[in-house]
Amino acid sequence: MQISRHFDQIAIALSAICIVHCLAVPLLIAGLPIVALTFGNSEHFHGVMLWLVVPTSVLGFVLGYRIHQRSGLVALGAIGVAVLASVAIWGHDVWTGGVEVMVSVAGSLLLGSAHWLNFRAVRRCHVH
Repeated sequence: MQISRHFDQIAIALSAICIVHCLAVPLLIAGLPIVALTFGNSEHFHGVMLWLVVPTSVLGFVLGYRIHQRSGLVALGAIGVAVLASVAIWGHDVWTGGVEVMVSVAGSLLLGSAHWLNFRAVRRCHVH
């Protein structure tokens, strides 16, 4: 249970970081042109986050599933990861910046919610 809990907590934190990035960076870039020049592009950030999110989420959900056996939670998490992966891989070329941000935030909220539910399901099954 301990390992699953830690992966869920890390994944929730990563989802929160993604949301902050998606909402704050456009404001920073619009208001502070110097930050825009030194911050780098959004594609790089999404790629790095995807490399962190996928293994953390897979481990969190696999370990959680072994305890609570709720496949719906795993499916919800997989949908969240798929949404984030689609944004990271194709979002820059397909959508406008606003749509890309909205889809990223929706995917992060979905994945973070799935991890929270996974975390709670594991805690409910754990007997002291």
